[in-house]
Formats: sequence, C-alpha cells, structure tokens
Amino acid sequence: MRAAPRLAFALDGDARERFLEHGARLVRRVNWEAARGLELTDEAIETIAAHAGLLVAGFDPRTEPFRDVTSVIVHAGTIVTREVVQGPARGVVTDAPRYIAGQAGHGRGPIVLDWRTAQREIPNPEGGTNVIFHEFAHKLDQLDGVYDGMPPLGSDEGRARWTQTMGTNYRRLRRRGRDPLIRVYAATNEAEYFAVTSELFFTVPDLLREHHPRVYDVLAGFYNQTP
Repeated sequence: MRAAPRLAFALDGDARERFLEHGARLVRRVNWEAARGLELTDEAIETIAAHAGLLVAGFDPRTEPFRDVTSVIVHAGTIVTREVVQGPARGVVTDAPRYIAGQAGHGRGPIVLDWRTAQREIPNPEGGTNVIFHEFAHKLDQLDGVYDGMPPLGSDEGRARWTQTMGTNYRRLRRRGRDPLIRVYAATNEAEYFAVTSELFFTVPDLLREHHPRVYDVLAGFYNQTP
C-alpha cells in the first residue's frame, strides 16, 4: 500500500503479503465515513487501513481478525464524548465531557478517529502514540466478545502467561501512577493497558523491550511479530 507505515518495510515476504491483504480488505469492505467537514481522501483511507493491516500482519487473513470492523468514521478534529468512565484513581468515575482522539465501539460498533491527531502521530513514531494502532487493538481485544484487555489467546497456558505479565504490570502502573515509558492513561483499565502497550510495540518496540521485556514478549507472541 502506498501509505504503508515504516515498520511494514521490514516485514518478510509472507508477512508483507498478509499485511497487504488485510489492508486491502479493510479498504474494500469497511464503510468509510467523514465527519465534521473532513474531506476523506483515498490516501487517508489507505493510511488508516495500512496501519491496521500492520497490526495483524502475523494473522492468517482467513481468520478475518477485523471482521467486526464494519465502519470507520474519520473526524476533522477532536471528538467529544460524555460517556461515564472510570478514572485512573480507584473508585472514581466521571461523565464530564471528554476530548478524545479515537474510540472503538463495542461489538460491531464503529471505530471513530481524529484524522488531525493521526496525521501528527504517524510521522513521529518515536513519540510512542498512534491512535490508529490503539483503536484497532481494541477491536482485537473484543474478538472473544469481552472488552477486558485480553484478546483470544487459544490456550490456558497463554492466558495464564498473559494474566501474570500484563495483569502484574497493569496493577503496578495503577499503584505507582507513573512509568518511564507507558503513559498513565494505560492505568484506566486492562483494555486501555493492552491498547497503549500495543501502540508502543509498533512505534517504539526497542524501548518497550528495554523497559518491559516480558510485556514485549507476550505482545510478540500474540501479534506473531517481533518488530
């Protein structure tokens, strides 16, 4: 794809073919919508699909990992939501307006993205954030029908290892409230921890491996990639 993310060029032959097929399928199958006056170009659509395709370059396309992604709504700017959410502090919830860069609907609900944020983040992966990776990772989390930060893993051993590694590191972040690499938003809940660390895995993999080698390893096992 002409808008392929930087890491895609390091994929081997089979992984690159899978990446291309996943991305092209999203371009064809998803209902792409513009919001708030955005002119949604083919380049923007291909860029989003390419980043999503990189997430699942280790997945057989026949498994259709993004089968529940039926529509992507792309905004020209920040998205405002009034959903009741849990804060990083234990027991605190709020329904105040939140200004967000993206959202992944439950089930077959839409993915919503702020294109302005994506355009800022894409050329600067060293920042460790990427709203496209983040929201599409949420959809992978939901493949088993549960929004809990643990995507389908296929074995009791895999689930136990995930719980031990991701769960322990998530709880440590909540307890300490800070981390040299993982931003505090990941302490919101286990689902956000998975999405935030997925961003890091695909933007600054060397730093994630340096600071949190076990988190890197379990993500590498799930994504079937070692970027």
